[in-house]
Parts: sequence; structure tokens; C-alpha cells
Amino acid sequence: MSRQNVELVRRLHQAFNRRDTETFLELLDPEVEWVPMLARLEGAMYRGRAEVERWLAGLDHDWVELRTDPREFRDLGEVVLILGTWHARARTSGLVLDSEPAAWVAHVREGKVIRQETFTDRAQALEAVDRRGRT
Repeated sequence: MSRQNVELVRRLHQAFNRRDTETFLELLDPEVEWVPMLARLEGAMYRGRAEVERWLAGLDHDWVELRTDPREFRDLGEVVLILGTWHARARTSGLVLDSEPAAWVAHVREGKVIRQETFTDRAQALEAVDRRGRT
């Protein structure tokens, strides 16, 4: 089952990068907890598909480009650790942001992502895996 979880998370990132909102949302649990980088910095998260959909819709307002580049998927059972980078370009200022390294921790249950957190520090991502446990 865990190999399927890796493929699910890979498809999630691909859908995000294509801005395929329908596919992206279908891969999420209805009660998903979504913690992108800015929300993490603010101590916030998006709960449920509706909030994640609003977050997605707002991205195009602020960013000309925002994409993930997952390079390695570590199968940890119901947890998938994703290592890679992300790239963003702000709409109004043109500011380019690249994160090297970047990491995501995705928790999967019954074929849906139930939580994903974004990190710019891989050590913090590993701590999050340990803290939340390998369910």
C-alpha cells in the first residue's frame, strides 16, 4: 500500500504544478490539513478541501509562477517524505524565490492525503515525521 501512497503524492504535486484543481482536490481527504510555507510561518493551516481550494485560487493573485520540484520520495508507510525544491515569482514585484532545499511531509490514509506540510529545512521535516509518527 505504501508504494501507492508515493504515487498518490507524486500525482498531487503534478496536479498542483499544472494547476489542475479538480484532480488536486480529488486526491485530498475532505478534512485535509494543508500547511504551505506562508501558513507555516504564520502558525496557520487550511482545513478541508474548501479552504485549500480558496488558497489555490489566491495563488494566481500573488504569483506569476509557483511550482514544486519534488526530486525524491521516501516511502515511510502512511507518511511520504518528499525532498526537492520550489520556485516562485511574485506577480507585482517580479521577485524570484527559490528554495533549495525544500521538503514536504504528506500523511496518507485510505488513498487520500490527510495532511501535508511544507518545509525549507529538511531537518525540520524529519522532526515533523518523528513528531507525528509513522502512522
